[in-house]
Amino acid sequence: MDDTPARRPSAGPPDPGHLDPGGTGPGRRVLVTGWFSVPDGEITAGDLLARDAAVADLRALDEPFDVAMTRTFAPDDAASVDLDTVDPERYDVVLWVCGPARGRQLQRVADRFPRARLLGVDVSVVDGLAPLHAALARDGDGEPRPDTSLLVPVPPVPVVGLCAAHAQHEYGERQRHDAVHDVVLPALASAPGPAGPPAVVPFDTRLATGEPHVPSTAAQVEALLRRFDVVVSSRLHGVVLALKNAVPVVALDPVEGGAKVAAQARALGWPVLLPHEVTRQRVREQLAWALSPEAREAARAVLPAAQEALAGSARELGALLRVPAGG
Repeated sequence: MDDTPARRPSAGPPDPGHLDPGGTGPGRRVLVTGWFSVPDGEITAGDLLARDAAVADLRALDEPFDVAMTRTFAPDDAASVDLDTVDPERYDVVLWVCGPARGRQLQRVADRFPRARLLGVDVSVVDGLAPLHAALARDGDGEPRPDTSLLVPVPPVPVVGLCAAHAQHEYGERQRHDAVHDVVLPALASAPGPAGPPAVVPFDTRLATGEPHVPSTAAQVEALLRRFDVVVSSRLHGVVLALKNAVPVVALDPVEGGAKVAAQARALGWPVLLPHEVTRQRVREQLAWALSPEAREAARAVLPAAQEALAGSARELGALLRVPAGG
């Protein structure tokens, strides 16, 4: 985040007569801007939710407005305008929404619209308001107020745990890990759904100590797994432990001809995609099935069936222990 001290636009503050003091002048138009408007901005979920809250308020006030979105983030967003190409004379008010009330990105907006009144909404006042003329601050200017992202309801989307196996050199030239993952990742990122693509959370069954972001116990891994709606895994234990916890899996075997993932899926009665079957369409179809009640019911049946199949494991181990050296 830039710490360059903010300054007012070189052209000076807008002419007070340029705006209707009552806020309802016939030519008035508002431009909604923020970190989502500048090409070098770091856009967060809070930025976009605060933007949506401001838009909802402007609609409630019956104020005409446009939203400036950076083309790098929303290249095909025909409903927005481009900060660099829009006519500055079109706007009487420019709203800077969310984030700190300072920095070169905000100053860039101030310089681009020297005749407009520059107002802040849901901003953090760090070192004075300039270049803003006024603000509804969330902190740093009087009593703090709740962040406006709280006002925006969002529809639920599925949470998909992604467990991608690393290269497994024991399979030599049969490995297709990179090719499989190169298809799966964009397939998940663009998977259709009522509220858009799922939230994809990478995880691994690898344990480590001294790495707070990596589980150090099997219990932690399974606790994480239980919070996913679906798991997509090319790791054997990503498949097994998800099904153990009744979480449906899109199982991927990244080895040509099938190897341990395919074998385990067969043992558990669970469908698996082999490398030659991994296409975006097939991954999306499997994901849609995995999110269905039918898949959830099938996943619940896996553990009892596996426990029944392994009921004689102690007896089998005892027999193994009695096998003499050399067979």
